Amino acid sequence: MFLGEYKHSMDSKGRVVIPSKFRKELQQGCVVTKGLDNCLQVLTKKNWNEESERMASLPSTDKTSRQIKRALFSGAVDSNLDSAGRIQIPENLRNYSEIGINDDVTVTGSGPVIEIWSSKVWKKIQDDSDKAFANINEVKE
Repeated sequence: MFLGEYKHSMDSKGRVVIPSKFRKELQQGCVVTKGLDNCLQVLTKKNWNEESERMASLPSTDKTSRQIKRALFSGAVDSNLDSAGRIQIPENLRNYSEIGINDDVTVTGSGPVIEIWSSKVWKKIQDDSDKAFANINEVKE
């Protein structure tokens, strides 16, 4: 389970530091892919396999399902932590997430996945989410 919010920067080679408390679960490698709202998702191999199975079960006859599968799989790359606890973010994923070289990034724990955000985008997403959460007054069953 990944929890918390951490500030880092993307270095000049397109690498991002993964918070030390997340690294143990990524020792066997991970997969980085596109996430919703222009973030990047980092999944353990186990979580990636589970997600892949869910995606494979989506109907190929449904246009939205095909688009989701294409985005998720075509953007996915296998990755490993380097000796400094960093992962490499390929150019196509940096472009998708609006993260440039030397930009500030926010790495968040989001339960079973790690999300990597442009700090500018994260600020807006978090503000919107906080406002919505603070004003939830109805529980749907």
